[in-house]
Amino acid sequence: MAEKPPHDKEATIWEHLEELMIRLRRIIIVFILATAIMSALPAGLGGEKIYTPLITVFPKIIFRHVIPPNITAFNGKTYPVIVMPGSEFESIEILTYSAVLLGIIGSAPFAAKELWEYIEPALYPHEKQFMKRYIALFTAAFLFGVFFAIYIVAPLIYLMMYKLYPLFAPEGYGIIIRVTISSVVAFTLKLAFAFGLLFEIPIAIYLALAYGVLDPNLFSSTTMKYIFLGTMITGAIISPDPSGLGMLLIGLSLYAPLHIAVHLGKKRALERRALEQAKALLEEGR
Repeated sequence: MAEKPPHDKEATIWEHLEELMIRLRRIIIVFILATAIMSALPAGLGGEKIYTPLITVFPKIIFRHVIPPNITAFNGKTYPVIVMPGSEFESIEILTYSAVLLGIIGSAPFAAKELWEYIEPALYPHEKQFMKRYIALFTAAFLFGVFFAIYIVAPLIYLMMYKLYPLFAPEGYGIIIRVTISSVVAFTLKLAFAFGLLFEIPIAIYLALAYGVLDPNLFSSTTMKYIFLGTMITGAIISPDPSGLGMLLIGLSLYAPLHIAVHLGKKRALERRALEQAKALLEEGR
């Protein structure tokens, strides 16, 4: 008989919702405070000892890793990359993106604590062990997706686009590749968030297969073809690249972990079934 959760009293649905709203309110308050505090923190002193707030650092880091100062196109020529304002309100837009990112980073531990305390009373001891075991893996997968998007996917997409652009310019015309910081930061952050979430799906599929939540027969060769098509469609939606290179890069990056997760999950499910059948035979023999 399974051991009951530590809290025997069953709360009503309204009590659960009220508790959830209270915890969400706390998370929002901490997010606002973290945004304000972390945005104002000094990022270091420059050569002239000028105060530089941390809120101005993240856009620089993202832009520096995504956009090179010069682009060597497919025609063999090198062109300078010039940073130009997209609009008169671009500075506010960049600061908003940076502030939201800092707020999420600063409030994430508190948000995780509040959500854990909300669901923890309803879990059995073995479920708590399961959650503790895999929550770190889910967190690592999200962070890897963010890193992969910022340091690999976004730079490759922009690099391929700018390498192609000079091929269409008429001879005799000078080419300057113009880039706006806000568009680069916005696209990269959206890409990072999307990849962070999408890289958690393979872990969820593996666990669902390994623990019998999903039937391994669901993932046939035909199903995997549809999954491949779905990842390519997702890549086309995420990437602004009309050439298809971005779609292919993102689609393959998403499909490969899914394929590995399905393969390992089906293998683990077959092992679990064989073990259960062996136990059943032993019990019958007794």
